[in-house]
Amino acid sequence: MKAARSTARQHILDVASELFYREGIRSVGVDTIVEKSGVGKATLYRHFPTKDDLIVAYLDAQDHANWQHFDEAIAQHEGSPKAQLLALIDASVELLQPGYHRGCHFLNALAEFSDEDHPVHLLAVEYNRALRLRLSRLSQQAGISDESLTDQLMLVINGALSSVPVFGFEGPASQLKTIARLLIDKYFEQAQG
Repeated sequence: MKAARSTARQHILDVASELFYREGIRSVGVDTIVEKSGVGKATLYRHFPTKDDLIVAYLDAQDHANWQHFDEAIAQHEGSPKAQLLALIDASVELLQPGYHRGCHFLNALAEFSDEDHPVHLLAVEYNRALRLRLSRLSQQAGISDESLTDQLMLVINGALSSVPVFGFEGPASQLKTIARLLIDKYFEQAQG
């Protein structure tokens, strides 16, 4: 019985996640999720008492998937902080592949939830802060103490993520890796020199 509950919960979350990402969080109602998932409203509310609970679960799942992706990329370059920084950029570029046509889940959530106390807004802010912190730590481990590199990398990553819905993958987003590498190389040379 517990496995069936877990499966139903995951199915609801999968359907809602696809809809939230493709159509926007606020534009997708509970009735649409119920219809598309084929579960009853009672089942949905048993697993997710409010729509906000479902949205938080959606962002938590995306947070987990992104960090797993980033951690796997970074782990391949243990002992080389510069290579780890570049691997994090490469992993970010991989997120821009087809299927990620609406940009960043978290930037989209920030655009839809401007109330700074809303749990969805807080999760989206926390994700971006965690990414900035990871970039900062890797930069410092590479001998770059200037936080300007961290801020510049955040700017180009978020710029690439937000440009995909407008210009596609071949537009400005395609320059993420080139710009990030130039920045990293510049700051690394300054730190070494």
